[in-house]
Amino acid sequence: MDVCSVEYEKELIELVPQSDAAKRAEICLLLGQRKNHAAVSPLVSLLRTDPETFVRAAALRALSEIGDASALHEIAKVAAEETNPIGAMAKQMLSTLQVRTGSQ
Repeated sequence: MDVCSVEYEKELIELVPQSDAAKRAEICLLLGQRKNHAAVSPLVSLLRTDPETFVRAAALRALSEIGDASALHEIAKVAAEETNPIGAMAKQMLSTLQVRTGSQ
């Protein structure tokens, strides 16, 4: 399979539920590097629900790299609701995304 194809990205996303935490984090980072806006929804889901902090951090980083304005609301919720390192990271990413997308 061509690693540059949309099908490859779909397969990556489909692997998430059956993967261990390290693989989920790796997939997040790969999706972020590829900047595929179709990955925003699965990444937001991981950000909100994954039990592992480092997977949530990887999802947050990927969302920031993709830079999709549709993720701002969810990142803002995490920034407002959480007082842990993920909340602090979300606040920083939110500022960066707002500047890049021109949102307030």
